[in-house]
Amino acid sequence: MVALIASIFSLFVGPLVYQTFGPLRRTDKIVGGIVLSIVSGIIIFQILPNSFESIGIYAIVLALLGFAGPTLIESSFRQAADQTHRVTIYLGIFGLLVHALVDGAAIQGEMNLDSSHLTLAILIHRIPVGLTIWWLLKPILGERFALIMLVLMGAATYAGFSLSQLIGQYDQHFIFGVVQSLVAGSLLHVVIYKPHSDGCMHTSSSHHEHKHNGSHHHNNRNIPAKVKEYVSSWDFLGFFIGLIILILMLSYQH
Repeated sequence: MVALIASIFSLFVGPLVYQTFGPLRRTDKIVGGIVLSIVSGIIIFQILPNSFESIGIYAIVLALLGFAGPTLIESSFRQAADQTHRVTIYLGIFGLLVHALVDGAAIQGEMNLDSSHLTLAILIHRIPVGLTIWWLLKPILGERFALIMLVLMGAATYAGFSLSQLIGQYDQHFIFGVVQSLVAGSLLHVVIYKPHSDGCMHTSSSHHEHKHNGSHHHNNRNIPAKVKEYVSSWDFLGFFIGLIILILMLSYQH
């Protein structure tokens, strides 16, 4: 039970740290690198292999569809870009909720086996998962909605812990693999195309208008600096930190 409580409270550690240092732009870039590396690692090394056992090559196809589908829609229909991105965010968060159910069931299973390795891995990756939810949802949906989602993640973890036997019967089911693969691609999409602090999407028409309006204040000599702004050393630092956390997660899992 201690592991369950710790796994729930660990969801709030990342948002608390981020809120402390969040006003700094470089902090947001570091967090972006951490989130990208860890979410990508969870998808590649955990979600997709599990789904592949259930549905085979369709796991890869559905993940690509979940990732590329919203991008094609947003690029083809500018007016629907914001709405499509919001739906994709909801799909990604739904995938995290499903993953929380599995985490809760895994904690229960570890308690039955009197083992702590997987529990430690879950505790380690729950911190960046909570950070991911806060980092993604706060800019577009607000702090209240982000906090509600963290509470729902905790509730899903408890539900998975309580219903571990039932979840164990379905975690290799075909439908479960389909859902996990599709939302995994969606989650990766929203992590890469994260909304700006003003809620503007990278692929939306409002984003292009925002860029266009801002261009009047800069001449061509400033273009390299603008490009450099999107990928900086802070992004790479965050990605490196995320890789270290990911390695710790995987090492405790095996």
